[in-house]
Amino acid sequence: MKITRFALAAIIATALQSAPLAAQEEVTVQDLADRWTAAYNQADVDAIAALYGPNAELYIHNEGRYVGRDSIRDYWLGDVNRSNPITVLNVTDSVRDSEMMLVHGNYQVLDRTNGVPLGAGRFAHIWILGEDGAWHLDRDVWVDRNAR
Repeated sequence: MKITRFALAAIIATALQSAPLAAQEEVTVQDLADRWTAAYNQADVDAIAALYGPNAELYIHNEGRYVGRDSIRDYWLGDVNRSNPITVLNVTDSVRDSEMMLVHGNYQVLDRTNGVPLGAGRFAHIWILGEDGAWHLDRDVWVDRNAR
């Protein structure tokens, strides 16, 4: 069976149009970590909240569990107002498939004005590909290195 170049081009174009935009962009685990870090370090709680899915869950060791985008936004609002922090994420491992990415690693929180360390520990993010073709943070876990 011979396929013309035109027919082959049409098949490829159709496949690309039906694939989610985020999948076409080939988002990396570091891209996702960088999105979260950029929003947090700008203290833009609306941008932070927008990264989460509507039914996302945030777990902060020894502080609690927050369910839903609004609850998560409120938590991060209180956090960024606490000590004017910035956060550095160092991705150490990841697992990826076509609709999910697990990203985990180490984090460090620093005072924005003088660079004094405020905290450090481990984080784990589970990102899922939404029906809108965008990656959304679904589960977010933070464990302070000094927490018991």
